[in-house]
Amino acid sequence: MSHFATPFIVLNLGCEMIYVIDQRLKSQNIPEDKSEKVLTDIVTVLLHPKLQQELFIPQPVATHSVVKQLLQDISATSIMKLDEYSMNKLWDLMTMIVKWQISVAKNQSIFDISRRHLKGISTLMPQFFPKKIIENVLKNIELIQEKISDEVYKCLYHTIILWFSEYHTKISVLLRLGLQNKDGTFNDPAVMNSKILQNLGENIYKYDTKRNPMEEFDNHSTDTNEISCLLSHIETIKDKKKQQIFEIRLPIEMGQKYSNNRTLNINKDVCYEEIKTNVKEKENDLSFIVDIPNSPQEDLLKMLDSI
Repeated sequence: MSHFATPFIVLNLGCEMIYVIDQRLKSQNIPEDKSEKVLTDIVTVLLHPKLQQELFIPQPVATHSVVKQLLQDISATSIMKLDEYSMNKLWDLMTMIVKWQISVAKNQSIFDISRRHLKGISTLMPQFFPKKIIENVLKNIELIQEKISDEVYKCLYHTIILWFSEYHTKISVLLRLGLQNKDGTFNDPAVMNSKILQNLGENIYKYDTKRNPMEEFDNHSTDTNEISCLLSHIETIKDKKKQQIFEIRLPIEMGQKYSNNRTLNINKDVCYEEIKTNVKEKENDLSFIVDIPNSPQEDLLKMLDSI
């Protein structure tokens, strides 16, 4: 099992979450200022350097419940509030679309799909959004791709395929686009839209010509897991200062081993310019060395050694 699968699972699922939320915001005619606020808040936390640094530390692949809880925490950092039902429907959409992308990818790698996801959400962000956040994640992906061997990549790919293997939900948008069969299996790539296949990771909803996606949500469409009412509540922020720092609960499988604090505090007002890392190949996996300042005790010991 690859110890480097977790960040790619979280990134691709998180980007699909942004696509779905953007589509629902538009279909429900949410005002532009609130839509921008929702997308900006979620993307800022999802791609925040502190969280990305935690994700990219080599570790056993995170469980399904852990990744779902993490993404639910991230979605909760916006003014949009999801109830349990909506989150479960959102999870079905995210997992099945990413599973389809990975399953049919022949000449495109996990890195290609991840880059396209990141570039896709960048087009949804308002003009004032700091593009540096997205560029830094793209640089980290490129750094890993340059260092990874074919053998290590195969391990990464098969780990991700195995992680998604337990999901078999029928999804309306996949059925409409001819990407999924009525029994839940995926269609033969030979009969799929070539433009969709060539651009895995793009916003799949731009290929969906259904004029009003909300029309399908009636009492007879319960076999296709989409979200009938994703935006159950959008509230007005009264105290902006209290809303700028968010706590993201890190699972035991993630986080730096020397830290006893499993909660990551993210301040959305502070954007770090880059994550200083050193990625190197070691045996059949990747080692990720974080550039962490020495503690006063470590500096003192170093000084004593040099005397």
